Amino acid sequence: MIPLMEIEIEFKEPVAWIKDLVETHSASIRIRDIRMSGEGVKDLLEIFMPSGNVEKFSSDLLANKRVDKDTVTVVDDSHATAIVNAHECAVCKSMLNWDLFLTEAYSTDSGDIIMKWLVPDEATISGFLGRLERDGVKFELLRKRALSKRGDITARQEFVVKTALELGFFDYPKKINLEGLSGRLNVSYVTLAEILRRAEKNIISSYFKKKDE
Repeated sequence: MIPLMEIEIEFKEPVAWIKDLVETHSASIRIRDIRMSGEGVKDLLEIFMPSGNVEKFSSDLLANKRVDKDTVTVVDDSHATAIVNAHECAVCKSMLNWDLFLTEAYSTDSGDIIMKWLVPDEATISGFLGRLERDGVKFELLRKRALSKRGDITARQEFVVKTALELGFFDYPKKINLEGLSGRLNVSYVTLAEILRRAEKNIISSYFKKKDE
């Protein structure tokens, strides 16, 4: 049985208005789903921002012609969701023509978008990358690997730790505290603390185990 492949790609400023959103509101964007509808390609976005920015953000978002106004939902003072028309996104349109299964997509501080997919084989990867090049999409392949058995930490722990790292939780001084991280991830304070504790223990244990081998 041939294992699925995982690829991770960074797209260089693929959508100008997302870059503006990130810079103007210090927002962090996560693309939860991309699909074809009767009106074309649509993205489901989850947006996180510093507390207090949500009022100005929602005003700017509602003024954006690409946003389905009825779908904008302000969850709390630092978290919102929206469905947007992605007709102009070459990446979104291209990926729907291939057997790619999106597992994660998020913005960087510079407005770039990093996407991860599960892919059935090398031929699909080669075909998709070739299509991106022909479409003139600027990108960098960050990682390509065959999926293996469960690693040292669970997928959820990996997601939480990586998000914490990206948001500066492990920096000194911290750019975000546990309470702020809890709000960003929509996970309770107590649950988040336990996930981080278990992940850190597994990562450290794995490090010393491999060092001793």
